[in-house]
Amino acid sequence: MRLPTAPDGRRGCSALARYTDEQIAGTAGLTTGWLLIEHDGPWRHPAFTSPGLDRAVISQLAERIAGHALKPQLIKRPGAERSRPGAPRRAYLVHTSRTRPWARRVDFHDLSELLDIDVTAAERPEPPAFGTPVDHTLYLVCTHAKKDPCCAMLGRPVAAALGRGRAEVWETTHVGGDRFAANLVALPQGVYFGRLDPDSAVRTVAAFEQGTVLPENYRGRCTDSSPAQAAEAALRTRIGAPVGVDAITHLAEEETVDGVRLTLGHDGGLYSVSVETVEGQECPTTCSALSPTRPVHHRVSGIRGGLHSGAAV
Repeated sequence: MRLPTAPDGRRGCSALARYTDEQIAGTAGLTTGWLLIEHDGPWRHPAFTSPGLDRAVISQLAERIAGHALKPQLIKRPGAERSRPGAPRRAYLVHTSRTRPWARRVDFHDLSELLDIDVTAAERPEPPAFGTPVDHTLYLVCTHAKKDPCCAMLGRPVAAALGRGRAEVWETTHVGGDRFAANLVALPQGVYFGRLDPDSAVRTVAAFEQGTVLPENYRGRCTDSSPAQAAEAALRTRIGAPVGVDAITHLAEEETVDGVRLTLGHDGGLYSVSVETVEGQECPTTCSALSPTRPVHHRVSGIRGGLHSGAAV
């Protein structure tokens, strides 16, 4: 594959996106439920066609989740942390929500064991009775080389750096936004970060473990619409200091002549955020794109309100 090249000589779709400073805010795809399945073997694209996966079982799982709000992912531990032969593997059912997110772990030796549970439970607000409750954050780093080389080249060093810490980190298949690699998703909160390197990823996870979000690499939250993600990202940037994961509340979202207006709350203040839909610069969305496109962006045109006045802030 011949990778696209930025004018400064850097190669890959992520290099072009960085060169043009393409907006990453508002780019987390809407997802309600997640099915994470540990698989140490190679990953193809689509991921569930990968070698080593029982095709009959995968076919049945695919039938069960068809039409449901579920995002299936393969996961594996970074590098040397991968499972020992004979050890049980893990699957996670995760429900992303602003109010009641949850995650359950299911250990298995044979993939067919997952046919004995209701995997569609991940799309429902109430957690199932089966599985082990997970009371910590799961961090997924996209390293899916067969989907996009940038994800592997930039994601693997990030996964390795995070894997040396205490947080539970997994490499994963495609999460969306290849050109924003390296990408990181925090579950069950559903918070996306992009354009990370090892140092910024370590800082991002350290802050998240303390309950706050660093705004620099924030893409959005998969529980929210794209305009709402962009609005929250802009407010977090405007506030400057790290703000709690759930410290910004989404109170209203309404269409206007020019786009969307969001009402957000933070620290006792109300903010009205105006968001416009605009076309971005022409670019390849992935390294394998046959032709460039103009991605849609959600640009914040104004933030008004706060604690002390109705003036623009």
